Amino acid sequence: MQEILYFVLFGLGLLMIIKGSDWFIDAVLWFAEVMHIPQLIIGATIVSICTTMPETFVSVTAALKAETDTAFGNAVGSIATNTGLIMAILIIFAAPVIENMRSYCQNGISLMIALLFMWGLGFASGQISRPIGLLLLVGLVVYIANNLRSAKAEAGMVITSAEIAETAAEAAAESHLTGDAAQGSADERSLLVHNALFFVVGLALVIVGSNLLVDNGIAIADLLGVPSLLVAVIFTSFGTSLPELMTTITSIRKKAGNLGVGNIIGADILNILQVVSLSATVHPIDMTGDRSIQVFQMPITIAIVGFAVVTGMRSEKGFRKWQGFVLLALYIVFLCVNLLRENTPILGPLLFS
Repeated sequence: MQEILYFVLFGLGLLMIIKGSDWFIDAVLWFAEVMHIPQLIIGATIVSICTTMPETFVSVTAALKAETDTAFGNAVGSIATNTGLIMAILIIFAAPVIENMRSYCQNGISLMIALLFMWGLGFASGQISRPIGLLLLVGLVVYIANNLRSAKAEAGMVITSAEIAETAAEAAAESHLTGDAAQGSADERSLLVHNALFFVVGLALVIVGSNLLVDNGIAIADLLGVPSLLVAVIFTSFGTSLPELMTTITSIRKKAGNLGVGNIIGADILNILQVVSLSATVHPIDMTGDRSIQVFQMPITIAIVGFAVVTGMRSEKGFRKWQGFVLLALYIVFLCVNLLRENTPILGPLLFS
């Protein structure tokens, strides 16, 4: 009975994270609009950060419990899932054309450099230390600033930091001047209470769900006699990648495949600059505890991402379906080897012994 409870609580935690993230993000976006923060800034910063919140909370929660295999496995597994499974689905069913090749190349190359950097750290020092975590956080600031510049260029807008401050000051002044009128409106009060409640409840669900996911994921790993890294790179990462999957399905239905590609590459970058960096800052990530991190998890993830980035750069007229099937095949290899581990034909003894 106790064993079944682990799986039930793991699933419950996953559902809490998914639903809590939806409510939290919706509330944050509503508050941003009410404060008259330009949509440009909302899209380039708030949305991109919030959509990676499930991975962030799960990995940081794991790091706080010193379960760094779970923290790192969730981040790397999410990158593999986003690119090998979700992007494969997008390419097979939509064959998107990359509209902004320059931005795709910049982000793709940055993602590859970040992955190779982490892999190299594993060989050089055996860990992602707190200073490296802080360095990656600086990279997150640079990445968001670059997003803002790119968005402004595409929109033909020039927004300086002074203008942003002025916008915030005007919003605050307007909020103060119209406070009495707003209080007199039952609808506005109701909407404020509604979003405040969803913000608090959504955040609470994500925090509690993250703890349930991490604690019961570790218990399931012990029960099955497998490393916690295995549960993180396959099951936890798939669950925390569901927002990207839903976004991709929506982009296919609305024939906006280019949006799906951008979302996936952006999510992959944030899994490093946001998820790994915060986790390493909380607790240094050990990359030597499970040998498969260096000899399989990182190499296969780099291969999946590398194939997606290179084919994207060479696909000015759009991705081809066969490229999606190759990505899917690489992801199936990723799944099979992780599930079979030592029993994997040929590779098993080499990778896990």
